[in-house]
Amino acid sequence: MNFILRALASFALCIGLAHAQQQVLLSVDTGANRVMTLDPNTGAVLNASFIIDANSAASYDFQTPRAAIQVNNEIWVTDQSPSINAIYRFNLTGGYVATIGGAAGGLSNVRGIRFIDGVVYAVNAGSTNGAPGAALVRIDPNGTILGSFPTLAAGGTVGASPWDVVSYGGRLLVSDGTSRGLQLYNTDGSYFGSFTSAINNIPAQMFVRSNGNVLLAANGSTPTGSFGLYEIGSTGTVLRSWTGTPGLGVRGVAELGNGRFLISEAGGASAIRGLGTIDPAGALNNTNLSLIQGNVNVGWISPAVLPIPEPTTALLMLGGLLAGAAWTKVSRVRAASRR
Repeated sequence: MNFILRALASFALCIGLAHAQQQVLLSVDTGANRVMTLDPNTGAVLNASFIIDANSAASYDFQTPRAAIQVNNEIWVTDQSPSINAIYRFNLTGGYVATIGGAAGGLSNVRGIRFIDGVVYAVNAGSTNGAPGAALVRIDPNGTILGSFPTLAAGGTVGASPWDVVSYGGRLLVSDGTSRGLQLYNTDGSYFGSFTSAINNIPAQMFVRSNGNVLLAANGSTPTGSFGLYEIGSTGTVLRSWTGTPGLGVRGVAELGNGRFLISEAGGASAIRGLGTIDPAGALNNTNLSLIQGNVNVGWISPAVLPIPEPTTALLMLGGLLAGAAWTKVSRVRAASRR
């Protein structure tokens, strides 16, 4: 009996390990149709194949994955492709759970996604598939679409091409490709007003710093050199920028634990573009980029807390512990019988 007790005690330790958690950053690699995990302190790639494409009509088939976020005990991934128009749901170990939208309709040209005050806001830009056009689609954590509100404002000159949304000062801050700036909306969907003037490129993902400043990834290729990373103050003024870094535009951004700014670029097959960091104390130009990994076409970046190791690992360890303990017991009995 003692060997069973010892094995169970060891298994309790395994279970403790199984419920251990790891803080990571999620980053979608559109070029390779996968979701990667990154170190939240350095930006280094931890798991390049956290979620890989199933290429299956029965579950999920990544075409243009754009953003991945944690929603309670799930990971949700938007797919912007017009042939997909969906959000895929996975558990915290990367197993497929369900699809929102897709053949069921309701979403089109899905871009950024955020979990704010218990509601998921999906940035929708298309009107096919029964979708509402340029809008923020509200979804509950169980995957039920609750409704939407349009981002169009100011006679259509604002909000026709939304890309990302964050909570800011009790309102919703939306990056908009039509006005080339950031726009504020009340939580009831009504338009509050412009937060910034135009930045001359397509504003993509945003990250709100603890001091209230907003880091903004600017994507696109024209005007030449205006793409890059911008830091915007609480009054909507651009405080500093790192443009042309080093090409094709910045899509995702996050602040790392080491104080650097992590950015993701449209990298494709370029060895000098992809995932890298900006030193906020460094030069305000495109020389201020430390490449982490090139040849990746990275999208949005967001935090998550994942379990380590997987529960199945702990169960396998229990089997090994019990087998080992039983063998030890048998060996002792045999040795005693020979005395």
